[in-house]
Amino acid sequence: MKKILYFIITIIVTSCIEGTTSLPTVHKDSADIRTTTIANLSDTISDSVLILPSPHQADSLIFRLTHHYSENFNFLVKADSLTLVPREGDMMHDTCKVYQGDVIVVAAIKPLVGDSIDSIWVKVASNQHTMGWIPEQKLLQGTTPDDPISEMLDALTGSRAIWMTSIILVGLIAIAFSRRKNLRKNLLSSFFNELSSPYPSFFLILTGIIAALYASIQNFVPEFWQEYYFHPTLNPLVLPPIMATLVVMAWLLIITIIAVIDEIYHHFYFIAGITYLAKLLGFAMIVYLLISWATLAYIGYLILPILLFYLGKQMLNSIKDIKH
Repeated sequence: MKKILYFIITIIVTSCIEGTTSLPTVHKDSADIRTTTIANLSDTISDSVLILPSPHQADSLIFRLTHHYSENFNFLVKADSLTLVPREGDMMHDTCKVYQGDVIVVAAIKPLVGDSIDSIWVKVASNQHTMGWIPEQKLLQGTTPDDPISEMLDALTGSRAIWMTSIILVGLIAIAFSRRKNLRKNLLSSFFNELSSPYPSFFLILTGIIAALYASIQNFVPEFWQEYYFHPTLNPLVLPPIMATLVVMAWLLIITIIAVIDEIYHHFYFIAGITYLAKLLGFAMIVYLLISWATLAYIGYLILPILLFYLGKQMLNSIKDIKH
């Protein structure tokens, strides 16, 4: 288990180093620096600062900022197939298709105001013989960015109703199984007393904070999440503060659940350990759904402190029990 933790920490450190590596600095001799004149400086400034972007470059930059992708961006086809149609002026005059698993690159973007299908058409290519135009809406519905993190986020989002419901049902079954043996005990108290460890409480605390952060991003800055979806990174140092906090919390959540599994491994037999883990994940999913839905309605900002106070108290009690 320690090896897994070391491996995760290595990934975190590596991603941070790679994301913050700066370009090498070119060093000049002192003689070269002394020969630099005011005229040279003025020429440099005029050449680098006063050159304005062309209208096409300005439009491309605005499109990149608002749509989060641009020309030469790679998509992975997730639909069974996508139909690409030719337009006037294209070298290819036949309709063609790309299929699930194909990687396609954006070759051109063309706004068509007043078009009956879509106001933006995107030209994509799979190879020299397979290229054509597709409405942006159909493109985004049938593809994901060609990045493993983006693919994972898309898969989790598309099937969240299934896996969230499954986790809750498994947790409820585990809770019902445990209640048969402890009918007179308080449900939450008996759960936290089963394992003298601060990690389960800390895991639920992190789950609540992540739920509040994600819902807050969707409420106030949804474009941050869209930008992260198209350009994901494991390095929090290159992200806006709220997204960086979310990534750090996700790393802590992964490390904490590994610590929980390690504690369960050393304190329970197999069936009892699986039952406890199922209950913990069930509670975590209930906390996530409660806080995220409540935060979307702005009530979560009142519920979260109460939850953190209760879970923090349970975590401190667990630490005291370990010391004694």
